[in-house]
Amino acid sequence: MNPFGNRKPVIAPDLFTGRRDLIAAVCERLTAAPPQCCAIIGDARSGKTSLLYYLRSAAPGRPICGDTTARFVFSYVNAGPYADLGASQSHGALYFWRDLARATSQALDRHDDLPALPDQGIAETAIVDAVYALKCVVEDMLRQRSDRTFVFLIDNVEGIARLPRHTASFLRSLTQDPDIGARVAYVVTASVPLSRLYPADELREPSSFWSLFASELFIGGLDDADITALFGRAPELNDADRAWIRRLGGANLMLLLIAAAHVYHWRMHPNGSSPNDIERAAIEEARPLCRTWWRKLLETYAIATDAREALLEQNRAPTSDEGVLFDALRQRGLAQRDRNGWRISSTIFAQALSDQPGMPSIETSLPLPSAPPAFTHLEGEVYAFLREHAGRVCTRDEVKRAIWPVSPPSDSALQKIIERIRDKIEPDPKHPRKLIAVRGQGYMLRRDVE
Repeated sequence: MNPFGNRKPVIAPDLFTGRRDLIAAVCERLTAAPPQCCAIIGDARSGKTSLLYYLRSAAPGRPICGDTTARFVFSYVNAGPYADLGASQSHGALYFWRDLARATSQALDRHDDLPALPDQGIAETAIVDAVYALKCVVEDMLRQRSDRTFVFLIDNVEGIARLPRHTASFLRSLTQDPDIGARVAYVVTASVPLSRLYPADELREPSSFWSLFASELFIGGLDDADITALFGRAPELNDADRAWIRRLGGANLMLLLIAAAHVYHWRMHPNGSSPNDIERAAIEEARPLCRTWWRKLLETYAIATDAREALLEQNRAPTSDEGVLFDALRQRGLAQRDRNGWRISSTIFAQALSDQPGMPSIETSLPLPSAPPAFTHLEGEVYAFLREHAGRVCTRDEVKRAIWPVSPPSDSALQKIIERIRDKIEPDPKHPRKLIAVRGQGYMLRRDVE
């Protein structure tokens, strides 16, 4: 079995690699009196979920936050599925609190005896009452274990920001309860700073859930010790292999895993492929992910010049704006600075930005509209990806890897999102001309149709 083949979040704690400084920073906050909440910010597939799984695995015999781990109860909930429920957001709040109550019950080794959820057609006030009842169930569990500090691990907290506001208010209320508030903390993950998830005036509200997070931690590139530990999975690799993988992946966890998986397979199962073939295969696998990262960076850092060209042009000093972008890449293990200035440290990332896809495109002088219609979050993500690759066929797997690096949906679920996009951009959605399906391949957003 390829020790680098798993691209999904690491569940087994023994396979979790590195992040010692980040874990120490989280533990410093959790062991304060009272425990402090913290937010972990990172790109898609940067290891955020694996970190929460690792915290959840803490046990008296395997402490994570020193000798104090025994007093913590870690409950994990993924809020990602609640991010795009549209008209069903109220029920999303109900599902979230049910999942939070269930996770807390399981962490306490209790029998799962939760109240039944109401039917879909009930009134809004009844839904709020049902959510409140589930919150009270959670409070009761916390009161019964006064010797424990409860840490709620909320993955993809963007989903909470898109639920009715009473969801976040109820979460905040757990920290304000006079009986249990001093024993409650949240560790959440997000792909963007929390300030981008809610209106600015909401932060100023004394009861805001978001104001609990005074500081944010960034999960970025690996240090040398972490990378050495990662390579320890495969003692069969020699020093030259490890140096090759470092050159391909830089210090970025996911690119190192992709490069190591290809190099390991080539080393263990020689099939006549050349090193160039191995590099091309790794670059092709990583290209959608790298371009997703790049798109997110450009949304965050407004650069006046052609930023991609500046990154790839290694023989000149970057402008101040470009220097900010290089520093963001350094945090992600994709760039480094030496006596000669900034440079991209990952061959995979550099090639993914410079290479043009090998699929034919449809040329046109008619640009796509710069302002898309009012999409939901997932619709907008899918549309932005297709728009970035307009004029060529994007396979279903390529779209899913780019938008859902973890737990991608089924083909039929992706098709429903495509249909909703068509409803908003096509004059006749039943006979699409802009966003077309290519039989047996995938989808293409055409550039030659106005």
